[in-house]
Amino acid sequence: MKAKDAKAVSKIAAARRKTGIASGIIVTVSFIVTLILGAYLILDQNTKASRENVYAMNSQLSRSAASKLDKLESVSSRVFQRKRFVEYDASVYSKTESFEALKIEKEIEEFFSSLSTVDNYNDFFFLYANNHTVGRVSKASNEAFGKDTYEKVSSFLKNKKSAWVTGLNNDFDRLYYLRYINTGTVFVGSMFTSEMKNMFPEASADHLSFLLADDNGSVIFSVNRSSITDEALRKIKPEWDDGEPVTVDCLRFAASSDKCGDSWHVITVTDFSSRNARYLRILLYCSLILLGAVIVVFFVGYLFSSSRMPNNIIYRGDYSADTIDRLTGLIMNEALENVIIGKLDRCINGSTMVLMLVKIKNYELISENYGESTVDEAMVKVSEVLREFYGKNNTIGKTGENEFAVLADFTDFNLFKAHERMRSNVRQLEEELDKLELENERGLIRCAVGAAIYPDDSDDYDILYDNAKQALEDSAQIRACKCRFYKDLSQDKGKK
Repeated sequence: MKAKDAKAVSKIAAARRKTGIASGIIVTVSFIVTLILGAYLILDQNTKASRENVYAMNSQLSRSAASKLDKLESVSSRVFQRKRFVEYDASVYSKTESFEALKIEKEIEEFFSSLSTVDNYNDFFFLYANNHTVGRVSKASNEAFGKDTYEKVSSFLKNKKSAWVTGLNNDFDRLYYLRYINTGTVFVGSMFTSEMKNMFPEASADHLSFLLADDNGSVIFSVNRSSITDEALRKIKPEWDDGEPVTVDCLRFAASSDKCGDSWHVITVTDFSSRNARYLRILLYCSLILLGAVIVVFFVGYLFSSSRMPNNIIYRGDYSADTIDRLTGLIMNEALENVIIGKLDRCINGSTMVLMLVKIKNYELISENYGESTVDEAMVKVSEVLREFYGKNNTIGKTGENEFAVLADFTDFNLFKAHERMRSNVRQLEEELDKLELENERGLIRCAVGAAIYPDDSDDYDILYDNAKQALEDSAQIRACKCRFYKDLSQDKGKK
């Protein structure tokens, strides 16, 4: 009887062991399948989201790029309003008319000089059939086009009225805009391809790449270019034949392309390499955990299956043509506020930042005396100074018609050093702004600067802005460019 009971107990124990092993295998397999399926679903969902986001971002960038190119085209169209310039043809003027020709050419050069201040144009000239040029011609362009410049330019235009050209002698640093003015006369304008960087989001994420390419797939301009970017370009290029915009994706990347100009394409690529590496690490960790114990694996599997992956696959920029000032290329209005508020919200404790407002005091006087083009010149010069001082790791934008805003980070472990460095920087800015003057000796550009310190004056953006505004109004009363800090205003009131 005892022997039978022992056999029965042994069978029960064996059955329990088999059941435990089977249950462990089932739980392990179920966990692995759930993990792989969950990873696949998350990967698929994020890929679709990335595809949609990269398409939306690229559409915004293509519009910004088109507006950048349209700017030079619209400037050149102003030439047609000058009938005398259009009718003048240097290739047919005789020697007896040389005085009149020189007079007209001088007027053309002065006109082009006033237009070229609107943006950083390298070339701005008329090219005639006898290879004579009138305007601003750079040495690099002379070398690129060679001796028979008119014939080479005409070969680019062919039967077209206008064209954009780059890659002369494999030099993609310059973009050339060519346009027929009349029979025997071509307008030529150019700018550096680096000028296109203003259309891309500031401090873009590492997994994002941006390209400007021609129909042949030659890259004119790029940001964060990599082997993944080149692979995406090769994959998306055949899709151009069916029209644009187009979007492609795979496990390694998602890319979108949109037409810009006659024969160029703006391309945005988001790289999934870091995301895939994260998924591989997750699988590796889970495999190691499975070696420890089935219960721990099940518990960890439950946590992983119930958790949500962080939604950081795509950098979501709010930059669009409507939020970028076409003259200076700076972000403005609500987009600027969102960027500043975001930086203030994310900064660590102990940070020292300054919000500065910069205004052109004699803005209306410049407009009344010299007109809109000179006002544009003043705005561009002030924005260039601000870019020179705060172009890296800081935020620059426009808050009004003639008002700029800068959020500059002076964080230092030593608070005294942070404030000292900030004051020193502001003094240098005052000196630089005080030296700004208009072309052709038309006078100085007088600026006022008001500043409020975060978090000393406030940690709320609205209050910080109001404080900086008060300091700006006080600075506007001073003849020279003198930055007024809100803290100094408060102390002055206390002394009174």
